[in-house]
Amino acid sequence: MKIYEVKGPCPELGVTLARIVAELGEGEEALVVSKWRYVVNDLKNSASLLGLEIVAVQEQGDRVQVVVKKSKQALHL
Repeated sequence: MKIYEVKGPCPELGVTLARIVAELGEGEEALVVSKWRYVVNDLKNSASLLGLEIVAVQEQGDRVQVVVKKSKQALHL
C-alpha cells in the first residue's frame, strides 16, 4: 500500500489527490496521513468525484489516517 503524506494546507491536498488518482490502479488502496484534520472532511466530500472510496478513517493523537481505494475512473467534468 502506498503512503501519501499531506504536510501542509491547501493546495497540497489537491496535488496529493491528483497523484493518488494518477498512480493507483483500479482496486488499489493508499494511506493518506496528515496532521491536518480538514483532510478527512475534504476527502469524504471529493472522493466519489475522483473515483475513490473511503475505506477507513483513524485518528491517532495529532494525526489522521485515511485509507482510500481507487474504485473507478474519475468523472470527467
